[in-house]
Amino acid sequence: MTIKLNLFLAFVFTVVIMNVFSQSGLNDKDPTSKSNPLKQLDLNMNTNKMDLQNFDILKQIEPSANTSTIYNDQLLEGAIDAGKYIIGPNDIFSLGIWGVVNTPLPLAVSPEGSLIIPSVGEVAVSGLTLAEAKSRVITAVKKRFISAEITLTLVSPRRFLVTVTGVGQGTYPTSAIMRASSLIAFIFSDSLSLMKSGTTPGERYNFSFRNIKLKRKNGEIQRIDLYEYFATQNERYNPFLREGDVITLQKYDWEGKFVAVQGAVQFPGIFEYIPGDDLETAMQLVRGVASVANLDSITVSRMDPTATKMEKIYLNFEKDKNFKLEPNDRVYVNAHAEVRRDFRVLVLGEVVRPGNYPITLNTTRLSDIINEAGGLLPNSYLPNSEVYRKIDTFFIQTKNRDTLENVYTRRLNDIVSNKEEKESFDQDLLYKIGRVNVDFVKLEKGDNSQDIILKHGDIVYIADNKKDVYVYGQVNRPGFVPYKEGADAQYYIDAAGGYGERADEDEIRVIKFKTREWLEPEEATIQSSDFVYVPRIIKRDFAYDIDLISKVAGVIVSVITLTLLVIQSQK
Repeated sequence: MTIKLNLFLAFVFTVVIMNVFSQSGLNDKDPTSKSNPLKQLDLNMNTNKMDLQNFDILKQIEPSANTSTIYNDQLLEGAIDAGKYIIGPNDIFSLGIWGVVNTPLPLAVSPEGSLIIPSVGEVAVSGLTLAEAKSRVITAVKKRFISAEITLTLVSPRRFLVTVTGVGQGTYPTSAIMRASSLIAFIFSDSLSLMKSGTTPGERYNFSFRNIKLKRKNGEIQRIDLYEYFATQNERYNPFLREGDVITLQKYDWEGKFVAVQGAVQFPGIFEYIPGDDLETAMQLVRGVASVANLDSITVSRMDPTATKMEKIYLNFEKDKNFKLEPNDRVYVNAHAEVRRDFRVLVLGEVVRPGNYPITLNTTRLSDIINEAGGLLPNSYLPNSEVYRKIDTFFIQTKNRDTLENVYTRRLNDIVSNKEEKESFDQDLLYKIGRVNVDFVKLEKGDNSQDIILKHGDIVYIADNKKDVYVYGQVNRPGFVPYKEGADAQYYIDAAGGYGERADEDEIRVIKFKTREWLEPEEATIQSSDFVYVPRIIKRDFAYDIDLISKVAGVIVSVITLTLLVIQSQK
């Protein structure tokens, strides 16, 4: 009894399954039949897997391994706009017939431009927008499956070849979601593509990026303007590619026609001139104006054909944004006359509050800033305090600044003539520092002549009193010696252990900390932080003495010989 019941249930289940497939119509053809154009899809309706990689037509357009490809060509800018995307062969869709077959059906647009839908038939979609294709397909399927919910989804945009002429001439694999700019960028960054037209990478900027010709398969011609597109995001200047497109990349004569935009703008430069360019276009090319731009004061300089006369045209952007430019016009956006800048100085060392302080233009004095920094600390030492200022930066930005400055400075000199003088002068130039001559001690005593006016970027350094003197050279214990007011050099040498074995006691020097001046001991008043240097007696070897004697003897012999010749000639 149980066996009979099981056989009956199996029979009922089989009948139900056959009935469902009969209604869906999907089993009305053998999916493995060679006559079925969709055989490669192998719908595999009992699984959720959608293996699109086995689609033959995709393999046909897939670039081979040894073909140059365009990277990231499948990256999306966002969701595809169904009203703008144009359907073409090899687009792949997913068709849902929900309520009847709850597994999506992959479909590809045939080379003839249609979708072949089982149980429904062929629906032409090529050339339609995605929205139009959806409407047409859903209407057609709905007639067959009245109660089902129908959806059509683009799952993989098609890939195809686009032809390029001019530089990088050839055919390139692209896709329907790829803009012209991606292909152009690829060509100009790919050495192999440039070599096709004998173009070197260094020549890529000699080509036009505002007047690129795009010819559609239907004969329509569009101008690609990458500058305009990236400035305005207007898609007509950088459309999506389609099969059959031909792009012409051509050189641009920069000497012939241009428009220059300078002044208070974001990216000043010289750009290709396109007939119809106006003032607003010029501002777009430079990506807008700077924050200090005065849009009420824009000047267009226009030369006559002889280039000997210049016309000045003064414009207001809001009123004249449609002002038509002419070839070789030069647009200058003036800036507001703003003199308030971030003028400041840096205060370091022995003050209460070191740091950056704002100053006014050519009016803030040294004493003002020291007071603003809280005044001097007890350990400050004014004899060694200094103000530093940037030296002329005319050559700072050049790679060989020192060499150029040396040459420039010597240009009109009247004292540097021989090799030794040049070497000495070059050495002195290397020691140039931006020290400002100011005596802080006199300033503290009320000498207003030392209260200098500070400039932007100045550094005020208030030294600390180290209370020592450094002794080095030929002394027994070189190093720091505590400072003693009024003490002379001999005191510090004795404190450093006295003279070494080969000390040259006749050539002792005191080196001032602030000026690095070398003074004889009897001329110097030693201050805290100064240096005392005891040099070494240089011994000469025997060869040196012999050489010196031979030279002296040679001179004496020459003088005697010359004298005898003079005497002989007078007889």
